[in-house]
Amino acid sequence: MIKMLLRAGAVALASAAALSLVAASPAAAGSAWNGCNSGNVCLYGGNPVPSYLKYQTPGLVPDGKTFWVIVNNGNPEPGADHVRFQYRFWGSSTWHSKCLHYRPDGGSMLDLRDGAVGGEIRNMYWGGEC
Repeated sequence: MIKMLLRAGAVALASAAALSLVAASPAAAGSAWNGCNSGNVCLYGGNPVPSYLKYQTPGLVPDGKTFWVIVNNGNPEPGADHVRFQYRFWGSSTWHSKCLHYRPDGGSMLDLRDGAVGGEIRNMYWGGEC
């Protein structure tokens, strides 16, 4: 009887260890997208392709960085997976507030290319739902 209990406990422990390895695997963390590493917010100086990637960070984007396209390639993390910031179009004095969801959800990108003018960012931070 004791051997059966020990065996059942060992199986449960092994199962828990295997589950923790699966949860922490890189595949569960997301993937790179167009040069933007998983977990990062990325600024592009044109089309969102690797050759136009200007800046990426898992942290905060410094005030004054410029971009044409900004992408949140962050990973799901309740309370800290959405990117909030203010931006203004080059030459404008008006600041706009924006919140981006993480990819691949809709709303993960701000694309200023249609307006034929890029933008500047300030006051960026990671937070919860938009």
